[in-house]
Amino acid sequence: MNRFREFFRTQLAKPLTAVGLALIIGALLLWLAGYDVPKAYFALANAAFFDYHYVADGLLKTTPLILLGAGVAFAFKANVFNIGAEGQMYIGALAATWFATRLDWPGFALLPLIILAGAIGGGLWAALPGYLKARLGVSEVITTIMMNYIAIELTGLLLSGPLQELDRVYPRSDPILAGARLPFILPGTRLHLGFLLAILLAVGLSYLLLRTVFGYEARAVGLSPTAARTSGVNVQATILKTMLVSGGLAGIAGAVELSGVTHQMFKHFSAGQGYDAIAVALVAGNSPIGVIFSGWLFGVMRAGSNLMQRSAGVSWSFVYVFQALVVVFIAISGHLKVREWLAALKGGMARG
Repeated sequence: MNRFREFFRTQLAKPLTAVGLALIIGALLLWLAGYDVPKAYFALANAAFFDYHYVADGLLKTTPLILLGAGVAFAFKANVFNIGAEGQMYIGALAATWFATRLDWPGFALLPLIILAGAIGGGLWAALPGYLKARLGVSEVITTIMMNYIAIELTGLLLSGPLQELDRVYPRSDPILAGARLPFILPGTRLHLGFLLAILLAVGLSYLLLRTVFGYEARAVGLSPTAARTSGVNVQATILKTMLVSGGLAGIAGAVELSGVTHQMFKHFSAGQGYDAIAVALVAGNSPIGVIFSGWLFGVMRAGSNLMQRSAGVSWSFVYVFQALVVVFIAISGHLKVREWLAALKGGMARG
């Protein structure tokens, strides 16, 4: 019981409080805008827990967020601010596209190759800013953001050239071959095997972070590079390896989206999921296991936005408002203990 209380206090209290406050403020905003709040939130709950197809769609949208969020969280643990998951996802998808449109192999051979290609592509794309930070002290925030734009424009260039479909009509790839498509795991839905792969990789990353020498070194560098270096940790190598792992997971997310959802590569392949991953990681407290639940939260919001719009007329943009509120409250919680935070909120309400 004491262990559970400690886990709740250190891992769950802040994100749950942030989500609860975001729901309250979100309800207030909807009410002020004239929407039927109970109807809107009932639609959201229905999409999250009760409607078979919407539940599956929520898990489908959760899949890339788990992979991307876990990669970002791992980098953040080492105090490496990888803001480039979006671009790394694109490069991973490009690498996967090359094999998925050219090798007519059976799935048991082709799918692992595609996932591996995605991991290598995303990892190498992240390695450059990792190297620049480790060797030259160049801010990884700037380099990873700029490399996002390079990746997107490079995608457009390749899809108008060597990767363009055979008909040469649109800037997109040919559809991937049958053996490159991830199998569905829920009948009548689009939820594919990539969801289970994402869960497995998040759990594996948690083990890597907490139970291996490399994970210890990454956490040590995150706490204090100077102290880690004094303890014998090769800080530069750790930063580079951390970026390889982080980018590799983002690249896998791109390969999984290609193989499980789009089945074709095009320029605007991602709807900003790499940036959403930053919020997912923050809400999870940079815990790879926590990312599973925070990724599900944002995935459900994305899936439920359509049902909210149909049922209560609430625009899908409410999802971004809710997401922003959660991140703001998480940021506040980083400076206040939960009890202090709630006490301050209660005091403010009393003065009001």
